[in-house]
Amino acid sequence: MAELNLSINFTQPIAHRELIGILSPAYQLNPGDRLNLSISLSNNMVHSDSLLIVASGIDHMRQDGVDVQITIQGESTYASRINFYRLIDVPFNEQFIRRNNAGRFIELKSFDKDSLYPLQDELNMILYQNGGINKEVLQLLFYCLSEIMDNIIVHSGLEKGWVSAQYYPNRHEIRLTICDHGDGIHHSLTHNPKSRYKEVTEPEALDLCIQRGVTNGEGLGFGLFATSQFILKNDGDLLIYSGNHYLLAHHGDYQIHEGNYYKGTLVSLRINTDVPVDYKSIMPAHHTLPDDYDFFIDKYFGENNELW
Repeated sequence: MAELNLSINFTQPIAHRELIGILSPAYQLNPGDRLNLSISLSNNMVHSDSLLIVASGIDHMRQDGVDVQITIQGESTYASRINFYRLIDVPFNEQFIRRNNAGRFIELKSFDKDSLYPLQDELNMILYQNGGINKEVLQLLFYCLSEIMDNIIVHSGLEKGWVSAQYYPNRHEIRLTICDHGDGIHHSLTHNPKSRYKEVTEPEALDLCIQRGVTNGEGLGFGLFATSQFILKNDGDLLIYSGNHYLLAHHGDYQIHEGNYYKGTLVSLRINTDVPVDYKSIMPAHHTLPDDYDFFIDKYFGENNELW
C-alpha cells in the first residue's frame, strides 16, 4: 500500500494549473492506497472553481478506493457556504445563517443525465435575475453552457460531472468551471469506432477539439468551437485541461502546453460580462439562438410563466 502526503495552500492565490500540479500525483494512486491531504483556508476570497477541482478530485479518488484523509488548517465561511466541507466530508460548524445566493453563485454541484437540464436552467436563471450582464453575453453563455455540460455526459465515459459558477459584478466577470474525471479528450477522439481522428496525439487532440466540425462521431463538433470563439472575441480566458496537456486561450489567441497529469477533462472560463459578442460571428447562418434564449426567459419570467 502506497501513502502520499500533499498540501494545498488556499491562503495565497493559486492558478488552476498549479493546483492540478499539486494534485497530479494523487491520480496515480491505486485502490487501498492512502492520501494524506492538508488544506489551508482563510476567510480571504478563494475562488469556487479552485475548490471544485479539489472536491471533485477527492470524490473521484474515494470512488476509486483510495483512502483520503483530510486535515484543514484555518477556516473559510465562503467555502462552507458553497458546500466544500460537505463534499469532502469534513465537519464544519457554520456560524452564519444561510441566505439566498442573490444571483451571484451556485453551490459546488455534481450533475448527471437527470439533473443536467434543471441545473442548466438554474444557472441561466441566476445570471439573468442578477442583471447587469450584457444580453449577447447571456445568449452565448446559454448555448455554450448547454454544450459543455452535454459533452461531459456524452463523452466522459462516466455518469456525472461537476460545475461551479460565480458572478463578480464589481469586476464585470463570470467564472465558470465544468469538469469530469472520465476518459479525457484524447481518449474520446481516438477510441470511438466512428472517429476520424484515431491517430492524433494528445496535444493534437486538444487543438482539434476547438475546431469546427471535429467530433468523435457522437456529436456535431460545434460546442467547444463556439465556446472558444466566444471567449476569444470576448477577450476572456479559457482553460481546457485533459491528460498531460492543456489549452490556454487569452487576449484573442491560444496555445497548447504540456503540464502535469489531470484525470479527465476540465473546462474553465472567465467571461467579461460587459464585452458583447455578436452570435452571428460564431453561429451558423439563421441560427435560432436569440429566439431559443428568449423562449427560455419567457418560460420562467414571462407574463404567462404559470402555464409552464
